[in-house]
Amino acid sequence: MSGATSVREATFGRPDATLGSTGRRGAVPSVLVMDALRGRAVLGALALLLTQACGAAGVAGRAGDRPEVRLDSGWIRGIEDGDVVRFRGIRYAEPPVGELRWRPPEPVAAWQGVVPAARSGPACPQASDNPKESSDAEDCLTLDVTVPKKKGERPRPVMVWLHGGGFNAGRGSDYDPRRLVAQGDVVVVTVEFRLGVLGYLALPGMSGGGAFGLQDQQAALRWVRRNAAAFGGDAGNVTLFGESGGGIATCGHLTSPGSRGLFHKAIIQSGTCGTVLLPNAAAPGTPRIPYWRPLNETYAATRTAARQAGCRDAARTLECLRAKPVKELLDLTAYFTAASYGGPTLPADPGEALRDGNFARVPVLSGHTSKEALMMAGVMSLLGRPITDAGLPRLLREGFGDRADEVARRYPRDRFGSAAEAWAAPYTDAIFSCPHVATQDALAERTTVYAYVFGDDTAPPFVPALPGFPAGAGHASELAYLFDVKEKPIALDGRPVPLTQTQRSVARDMVTAWTTFARTGTPASGGKAWPRWQGGAPVAHLIGERPGGTATTPAPRCDLFDRP
Repeated sequence: MSGATSVREATFGRPDATLGSTGRRGAVPSVLVMDALRGRAVLGALALLLTQACGAAGVAGRAGDRPEVRLDSGWIRGIEDGDVVRFRGIRYAEPPVGELRWRPPEPVAAWQGVVPAARSGPACPQASDNPKESSDAEDCLTLDVTVPKKKGERPRPVMVWLHGGGFNAGRGSDYDPRRLVAQGDVVVVTVEFRLGVLGYLALPGMSGGGAFGLQDQQAALRWVRRNAAAFGGDAGNVTLFGESGGGIATCGHLTSPGSRGLFHKAIIQSGTCGTVLLPNAAAPGTPRIPYWRPLNETYAATRTAARQAGCRDAARTLECLRAKPVKELLDLTAYFTAASYGGPTLPADPGEALRDGNFARVPVLSGHTSKEALMMAGVMSLLGRPITDAGLPRLLREGFGDRADEVARRYPRDRFGSAAEAWAAPYTDAIFSCPHVATQDALAERTTVYAYVFGDDTAPPFVPALPGFPAGAGHASELAYLFDVKEKPIALDGRPVPLTQTQRSVARDMVTAWTTFARTGTPASGGKAWPRWQGGAPVAHLIGERPGGTATTPAPRCDLFDRP
């Protein structure tokens, strides 16, 4: 793309979203259900030019209230929005369409003129039976940049957000980072990247197969390195952070050779290298779902999926699949819920790489909510499958197999106010708490680690629960404290989730901790730095209504879950 014909407005239609359910054949649970579980460096003259033009503040020029910046690929025009400035729908790679489908991301071509950057790009394609939530917009490799409106005295830390939704759903622009940007005085980038069948399919000999979504994230980080100065950001101080599927991906990037040097700190929220969804965790009746698998397993899944799609000639499988419309490919999503290791992007299983010490030596902040799986239990209730005392033993057997009796002894029913809470406690530990402990211990042997537990049981639930369902700090409940999210499920139109005065205080402390970590590598809140995680010492910073507490993590029970 070059010359006048290369100019394309960075504006896209915005599909709304609402609470979905398991979709048509091969579809997986919607973004809300899943989350309920849920290029080339131009550093010389261009960087100098951008720094001189922008100063520490970032924006190079203005057309009325329409700020403009010059990227390495051309000029864009954003919008002022109260105390922040937004640049939306910016291409960071060429659209992965046609022959670029199932190829590593290509650097975006330069354009002429000034491209509007006022609207976010679409969600990358994802399967759902709900037309407002589904997306078949394959031209989706865009990102949003939000910066403080006020002039900065020096380059600001940059925080790059990877959204949740497993590896097959979600949308980065659904998370409004105004609070982080305005209070924390940082630059925040939210990214769209390939998902599911378009992000993780693989065939023998395919360059980058099984990890295109992770490669898109790396391409976005390279884009940030080239263009951070245009927005007043510090390309030498980038924090990668994500929640649920985004947290798992962030952990994976710690072990990826191609990610080395692209970020300097990491925040891993409610999902890490060892996270595996147990049966019934994604939704009632769903199987065990890992997030990493060897390439050979992905090759086999691709062959099976191709036959289902009518591509039976092995010699022409890729050609046949590239000719399929996106909507047909989305029927194959359930085959592609994991990223592949054994290739250049992930040479080894990320969990094993951590244990072997093969990871980037950057400061890490890692943690989870105290009752993660309570939100999954809430989803079961919403879908008409509430957890009852009569059904609890069966669900424990389905989740833990021959360890179910031992789990029931260690998590006795009379310790919990409801069957849902009794089910959620071991699921929380097995899927989230214990994998985070293992990750933190492995990282702490070679780098600086801080840990937290989000324990505010008054936090607004990410997915609304039925009346009378027990409240608690479930999966993704901390997001309303970091981002402006919608009062209804996250991608619906509506006003931001209202917070009480106490919740706003907790949110201010949490934003301070996250942005202080991004700035210095040490989280702090209430004027005090958090203590480091010491391997084998199961104590983390507790985020709750009473500031400054600590939480004992469930390491003594983790022996239940650290074996197949």
